[in-house]
Amino acid sequence: MLPWFQSVYSQFIRRLQSQTLHHALLLSGPVGLGKTALADELAKSLLCKQLTAQGSCGACQSCQLFAAGNHPDFHPLVSEKQIGVDTIRGGIAKLSGTAQLGHNKVLVIHHADTMTEAASNALLKTLEEPTTNTYLILLASKLNALLPTILSRSEKHVLKLPAEGETLNWLAGQGHNDVTPATLKAYGNSPFLVKASLEDESKGLSFSEFQEGIARLMSGADSSVQLASKWQDSGKQVVSWLQSAAHEKYVQSLLPADYEAYSYCQQALKHFEHPGVNKTVILTGVLDVFAVNPL
Repeated sequence: MLPWFQSVYSQFIRRLQSQTLHHALLLSGPVGLGKTALADELAKSLLCKQLTAQGSCGACQSCQLFAAGNHPDFHPLVSEKQIGVDTIRGGIAKLSGTAQLGHNKVLVIHHADTMTEAASNALLKTLEEPTTNTYLILLASKLNALLPTILSRSEKHVLKLPAEGETLNWLAGQGHNDVTPATLKAYGNSPFLVKASLEDESKGLSFSEFQEGIARLMSGADSSVQLASKWQDSGKQVVSWLQSAAHEKYVQSLLPADYEAYSYCQQALKHFEHPGVNKTVILTGVLDVFAVNPL
């Protein structure tokens, strides 16, 4: 169990043992917090036939099937884009009837905040009148994207980011001992976003590469055009980092030039949303601002 979820997970287990756990749990929190890991642990405990005070036993048939990835009563719904009504209906259909292992059934809806209105409406009856021994776990990053009817019929748990020290300790335990507070902040203090940036090159420009590039820009070793051409695929991320840095600088200095740099970034981010926009041109303009007004 991720250390920052231990408290809420323990509460879930106590309520499960006392048979007071709500049948529909909505877990919300920032991207990269690890909500899926919490949902999986909770689902495993809901399906476990020898539940302990610490959670699932890890040894029963149910736990072994869950670990193998083929538990017949565990139904995760994952969609790359919006979750449509057919996907929800398919998930609900799997909950009909008795559990194949004679215990609980669990439906986990990932990115529940991407459900269409029709999909949300299709889910309502199950939320209101679940079949026997049925639990639903909804995961979301944007609560305001969910219909009020979904919110009112689920038990909401807003999950918070861990403290800086806790995140740094966890990352060190994952083999990343040199993560700085600045890097953590660059990824919104999100543990898994930082971890992914360090381990997966396909995630694009890393914060350390960004820092090195900006240092070259400030020293004149690289031009705005050179960096913009190199970073165009990560343009929005670069501008977001520069905007954050400009905001911090303005808070300290209160100089008009620093506020203008912040505002320029804000406008650039809006331009990135336009289809067919020339990312290199936009990014070059932003970098030009910081070339004459160093961070």
